[in-house]
Amino acid sequence: MKKKVLGIIFSLVAGAAFGYLCGGIMVSVIKRNIAQQSSAGETIFLCGVFFVCLIAGFIFHIILHEIGHLLFGKLSGYDFVSFRIFNLMFIKENGKVVRKKFNIVGTGGQCLMSPPEPVNGEFPYILYNLGGSFMNFILSGICYIFYRLLSESNPFCATMFALFAVIGLLSGLFNIIPLKIGGIANDGFNALTLGKREKARHAFWLQLCISALITEGTRLRDMPAEWFDMPEDSDLNDVMIASIAVFRFSYLIDRHEFTAARKLAEHLLITADKMLEVHKNEMRCELLFLEIINECRKEEINCLYNRQLKNYINATRTYVSRQRLLYAYARLVSHDAIEAEKALKQFNKSCNTYPQIGEIVGERELIDLIDSIAVKEFDLL
Repeated sequence: MKKKVLGIIFSLVAGAAFGYLCGGIMVSVIKRNIAQQSSAGETIFLCGVFFVCLIAGFIFHIILHEIGHLLFGKLSGYDFVSFRIFNLMFIKENGKVVRKKFNIVGTGGQCLMSPPEPVNGEFPYILYNLGGSFMNFILSGICYIFYRLLSESNPFCATMFALFAVIGLLSGLFNIIPLKIGGIANDGFNALTLGKREKARHAFWLQLCISALITEGTRLRDMPAEWFDMPEDSDLNDVMIASIAVFRFSYLIDRHEFTAARKLAEHLLITADKMLEVHKNEMRCELLFLEIINECRKEEINCLYNRQLKNYINATRTYVSRQRLLYAYARLVSHDAIEAEKALKQFNKSCNTYPQIGEIVGERELIDLIDSIAVKEFDLL
């Protein structure tokens, strides 16, 4: 709770500082135009250019941030897996880089890489995690140099470089100071957690290996079973270890061990308070699905399918698992043939662009399971 409050305070202070700096830059542009007796149209045009540069600066630094993870990851011996900016994603498939579509709520981008094999149980993790912020700081420094060089000869360009420098500085700080933003742990939080616990480092290494194999097309059920073992003394409030528990949950579903999966999810949601909110919501979605294909109790479904979960489902509608859930709801709960057809059509469309290739076969099996349950229900009528 204390860390959450500190994170909110930092976000407010940083936001206020950014607003103050941008406001100052904007006022300086307007004052300079007035001093030069520029027309109102020219002033409005320059203000428009300023706001365009503001948006471009954010996008520019998001891209640079992820490139930083890629470059510093390569320097640390990591291999490329995927690179995402907003919902545009590139993955390595059959030795070629192909374009896909994917988005994670609360993130502007992500660069996933597969880690090198540990040496004496250790592997590099600091540069890979903090490389994005390092890149933001480096480019901010370069922009500041250009600002100083152009401040006399070309004040407007100098102002834009100053804007880019400020955006990069704040982007780097937001990612390197340990925080959870929107239920997502930032790079600094991950690096701090990894530095404290050996088990967390092993869990992080496993996460990257599992994610890489899924992207390459391997199903969870076909991966080494020991990767998903959860010792009794596992600290489920450690973000990294809890992530492996979430993978174990998905592993059990891929094996169609639904009873064990439900017990694990219910246990995690009760005991793992510090688990990332995105992971909690994913398990709530799957608990809803498991309820639908098993007992299908309307009161339990209504309890699970609350406003918070509906909002999350709407935000992640492009996930193949989400369309599978909506298909199950339409087919087995609301018995809405039109909505079921719409969800199935979107499911098939999402499969064509979905980057987690290893999930697709398992998801199609679950679609077939929904159909078989629906046929049995019809036979009983």
